[in-house]
Amino acid sequence: MPLEVTAIGPALSVSNESDIASVRYDGSGLSVVVARTPLDGNRFLGLRITFQRVHGFRLLDESDLAAYWAAPGFVRGHHVLAVTSGGWSAEEDLRQGHKLRRCEWLVATGNGCLSLFASEDPKIEEGEYDPEA
Repeated sequence: MPLEVTAIGPALSVSNESDIASVRYDGSGLSVVVARTPLDGNRFLGLRITFQRVHGFRLLDESDLAAYWAAPGFVRGHHVLAVTSGGWSAEEDLRQGHKLRRCEWLVATGNGCLSLFASEDPKIEEGEYDPEA
């Protein structure tokens, strides 16, 4: 099944230097901070992406998702994508032998990437952050 995604949030360049700065999970909600542009000291311009009702996630290096980047349905220029077809959910359906209805999301950077299942649209906040964010 070919990968298809929909861009979510602001259109921003995704540089090779961008990365996942932190991931915090509290049992149902997940907060991800993406470092986009370094500032003085340890601070950086970035995004805080918050997902509620999370029921699965995985953190991978961008090279582990190389097939995603090469797919004709991949949308560039966004850190947050809704995966509508052909992603991790499709892999799980094939592995388990039956199809489940899941909402899948991808947080993409030039380094670490987060793939997750969450029942609600994420909240995305742009701002200045530090590694402890």
